[in-house]
Amino acid sequence: MRALLPVFFLSASLGCTRMPNPGAPALSGSLGMPHLGSLTEPAALALEGEGYRMLRDNDRRYGLPRFVEALARASRAVHGARGGAPLLVGDLSAPSGGAILPHFSHRNGRDVDLLFYVTTLEGASVPSPGFVHFGADGLGWDEVHGRYLRLDLEREWLLVRALLLDEDARVQWIFVSRVVTAMLLEWARARGEPSLVLERAQEVMAQPQPGGVHDDHLHVRTACAHEDVLRGCEPTGTQRAWHKSPRAAGEPVVDGELVLELLRPVVAPDTPHLPGLRDEPRPSPPESMPVAALE
Repeated sequence: MRALLPVFFLSASLGCTRMPNPGAPALSGSLGMPHLGSLTEPAALALEGEGYRMLRDNDRRYGLPRFVEALARASRAVHGARGGAPLLVGDLSAPSGGAILPHFSHRNGRDVDLLFYVTTLEGASVPSPGFVHFGADGLGWDEVHGRYLRLDLEREWLLVRALLLDEDARVQWIFVSRVVTAMLLEWARARGEPSLVLERAQEVMAQPQPGGVHDDHLHVRTACAHEDVLRGCEPTGTQRAWHKSPRAAGEPVVDGELVLELLRPVVAPDTPHLPGLRDEPRPSPPESMPVAALE
């Protein structure tokens, strides 16, 4: 029986083809699935950058390099457009992936938690105090400071849009409550967002079951790219037809077709800055939203 043990363990390791092992040296990067995988050769999101900071320094800030870079670009775009308090970033993955409590996923560098942008009731941007739960009126109770805060729909939508326009972000899911989804989509429609952007947002935004309501943050997941699959990433769930793969070397990371559509009503198409973030009118946040509009 003892003589069979080495053979058993070898066959078991080779059979689990999505995990790094000497029998499969070509596998690297995001391996396996978000809820059953590991991570090699990750990039670390800096503890603080332009327009964001990590919620805590707990060594859970590692992910696929293209995904980490896309997150930094998106926060930089929102900050450059509207300024205000930084985006608060929760957990990505551990340096080598694997289980990190209390998450079901976050195991292979493809998931990140992004806390909501918030304002005071008067509309002043303030740093998020942590995971604040928001209801259908767009208000949440800040237990740290003993006050109500308003969900900053303007900057939250700009963040979602920046991620959807970034080809390297390859957004597969944005897990968030139905109530917050409804408020963000209503905001986007009111400001005249193109149908292509709205369709993408409607595809990816969903309240997870199970996994909690997600009324206190966005959980963003990136899909496996073609090159990721070749190295060991296992595609699961809905695949987005609008993802382009692979991206040629030197090709812009922002969706050029949507950029032109967004820029056209605002500035000339050859203007060099990001898609309509800086020059668009700034509508005021709604005081509240009728429940009927959220169903």
